[in-house]
Amino acid sequence: MQIDISSISLDVQNFRHKKVVTEREAMQIILSDEKTHKLSELAQDIIDMNGLDPSSLLIVTEDTNNPGAYIALEGNRRITALKTLVSPAIAAGTPGYATFKKLSPAFLGMGIDKVECVVLGRKDAFEWIKRKHYNAMGGKGVVAWNAVATARSDASEGRFARWMTGLNYLDQNGEVSDHLMDGITGKTTTVERVLGSPHIATTLGLLFDRAGNLAPENGDVKAACALLVAMYLEMGKKDFTETKVTSADLQRSFIESFENLNVRKKPQSGSGAQSGTHTQAGATGSSTGGGPAGSGSNSTGGSGTSSATGGTAQPQAISAQNISRSKPVKQRKWLAPSGLRISNHGLNKLYGELRKLNVDSSPHIAAVMIRIFLEKASMVFLDDMQVPCPNTNPQGWHEAQVKLRTKVASVLGIIDPQKSNKRLDDARDIGNATQGKTHTLDHLNRAIHNHLAIPSSLEIITGWDRLHPYFEALFEHLEKNGK
Repeated sequence: MQIDISSISLDVQNFRHKKVVTEREAMQIILSDEKTHKLSELAQDIIDMNGLDPSSLLIVTEDTNNPGAYIALEGNRRITALKTLVSPAIAAGTPGYATFKKLSPAFLGMGIDKVECVVLGRKDAFEWIKRKHYNAMGGKGVVAWNAVATARSDASEGRFARWMTGLNYLDQNGEVSDHLMDGITGKTTTVERVLGSPHIATTLGLLFDRAGNLAPENGDVKAACALLVAMYLEMGKKDFTETKVTSADLQRSFIESFENLNVRKKPQSGSGAQSGTHTQAGATGSSTGGGPAGSGSNSTGGSGTSSATGGTAQPQAISAQNISRSKPVKQRKWLAPSGLRISNHGLNKLYGELRKLNVDSSPHIAAVMIRIFLEKASMVFLDDMQVPCPNTNPQGWHEAQVKLRTKVASVLGIIDPQKSNKRLDDARDIGNATQGKTHTLDHLNRAIHNHLAIPSSLEIITGWDRLHPYFEALFEHLEKNGK
């Protein structure tokens, strides 16, 4: 049944927080912990999707102390977001205040004043709520997608990971890959890191394209399958862990151990061509959306193509002859490409230095500089555009406690409030605190805090390139506003 939003109050006994006395206290707890509850993202999604998810109803129970009123047993985040969109002042002093204040006019324009609910007693409701929030309950509740299911979903949207592309290639050519998948389950991100190395093409001759396809450089399908099987078997061993391929040097060493099985194209007699010098198509990045470090966590993540046994339709297999190498795409040596117009003198000077920073010779510095430039560019925007900071400290955005992801999310809220620019999806990963991708903050921070975790040059270039559209949009917005 549909119930007026104003007639539904939060549950002061909700398991998301300690017991409180008033609804206001419950709302403040949820709104104050943006990292855990992500209310700003939920509010933005309500605007983007023109309402709540119709397939997931709120569960409410009658408020015996207030006839005609209800208590939300399932959906406290949603009710908090809806009520705060109606009255943004509720969020004053919390990280999401600026977001709710900005989104409120759009929400009020939608005319949403009721939500679809199911009414149950507290005891009956609890049994169904457990099935949503407990860890699957042995199959009674929601079972999270595994790496393969996630990969198939991502592939349906054009994002492919090499670990899955390799398995599909084996399936397409008569090799059973199920046992290989079992071996790498739980470490698909690490496998993706290996397959994303440029040495996969230059040393072994395996050519991945951006459409989720794979071909041996010399056209020898049988040999390519043998090479892939050998690599997956090795990576599937229990002692194969991330520490074995953490750095670019370790990745290269691991890949070179399979060089005797390579499928490189032999040089033509008298041509002077060198075997293994070709780079794969789109060498400035890995297959779309996945990246050398993978898409998603080791346990559940990873994007990729569908397997031969189900999921989305298989792409057409490619041959090495179909990949033009008359003008091979070469990975640039320098961290930052040209093209950004920056009026801020200090930041423009730094940008000039990054355009000369050699990624191969200074990988650690290059990785760190991506994060530094991201923070400085965001700060220039927030200061120049006088964007209000959710932190009440007089230092505002310059207060050390304000997270970089909050700054990036705030910039995105100005330059792309409707989330219509798909080129900014990678930057949105930063604002959403997404982890496990080449460009996300966990990987950038790792390069700062762990001197052994030096990413490959391909990972570094990919990380910058995924954030470059954010920089372009940011500085273009400043330019249009005379800043």
